[in-house]
Amino acid sequence: MSTPTITTKIKEKYPTLSRTQKVFADFVLSDPVKMASVSIHVAVEEAGVSSATANRFVRSVGYKNYASFRADLIQNLGAAYEPVYRLRQDMSQKMSADGIVANILREDIENLAETIGSVEPATWRAAVDAIRKARRIFVNGFDNGAALAQILANGLLRINPHVHAVSGGSGGFAGLRHIVGMDGRDLVIAIAFPRYIKDTVRLAALARSRGVPVLSITDSHRSPLAAIGDVNLYIAARRQFGTVSNAAILAVIESLLGAVLHAHPATIRHAEAFAELTLPWIESP
Repeated sequence: MSTPTITTKIKEKYPTLSRTQKVFADFVLSDPVKMASVSIHVAVEEAGVSSATANRFVRSVGYKNYASFRADLIQNLGAAYEPVYRLRQDMSQKMSADGIVANILREDIENLAETIGSVEPATWRAAVDAIRKARRIFVNGFDNGAALAQILANGLLRINPHVHAVSGGSGGFAGLRHIVGMDGRDLVIAIAFPRYIKDTVRLAALARSRGVPVLSITDSHRSPLAAIGDVNLYIAARRQFGTVSNAAILAVIESLLGAVLHAHPATIRHAEAFAELTLPWIESP
C-alpha cells in the first residue's frame, strides 16, 4: 500500500481539527508549492494564525514538528515537479531540431534495450499466462494510460470477447462497474507511470483486495503498483522532453500482445473472420 500524501493526511484529519487549524489547513491545501518555499513565520502571517496553531496542526496530521512537515511537503512536490525541473534544464540547452529528434529516438532505443535486458523470461511467461487464462479482463489506465489501455484492450479482443477498458474521459467510478463482478478467474491489467494517477492505483488495489489477480505495467519497484501486482512488468520509459515515453510503453504492450496472440489457438480463426468482415471497409490504394 502506498504512503499517504500530505493532502490525503490533511483531508482525513480535517473534521477533527479546531477552527483555527482548519484555517491553516485550507491555506496549505490552497497553495502547497508556496508552503514548501516559506518559513513557518511567513506561513502563519499570511494564513492569519499563530505559530502555536501551525505547530498543533502539523502534530494533528501526524508530524513530530513543523520541520518534518515541511520536509515531507518538499519531497512530495519534488516527485510531482521533477519533470518540470528536468524540462527547464533541457530547454536551457541549445540544440537543433534534428539533434533533439535523434536524441529522443536514441532514448527510446535505449529504453527498449534496457527493458529487454531487465525483465526475466519467467515474468513474460507469467504475464502471458495470466492473460490467456483470464475469463474477463479489465485494462485500467487514465490520462495517457487510457490510450495505452484501449490499444491493449482492442488487441486482446481478438482472443477474448470479455475485455474492457475505461472509456476516455471517464473516472475511477466507471472502473468500479467493471470490477464489481470480477473474481479470481478474472484479471485486472493496471497501467501507470510517473506521474501515477491515483484512480489507476486505487482500482488496482481494490481489485486485489477482492481476490482479483492484477498484472501491473509500470516503471519500477518504486511504483505504487509494485506492491499490488501479482505480476509486475517494469518498463524503462524515460523521456528527455516530457514525463514519460509513451512510445516505449506502447512498443512493449504491442510485444506482449504479440506473445499472447502467438500462444492462443483462436488467433488465426479470429484473424480470418475479422479480415472477411473488414473487406467492405478497406479502401484500396
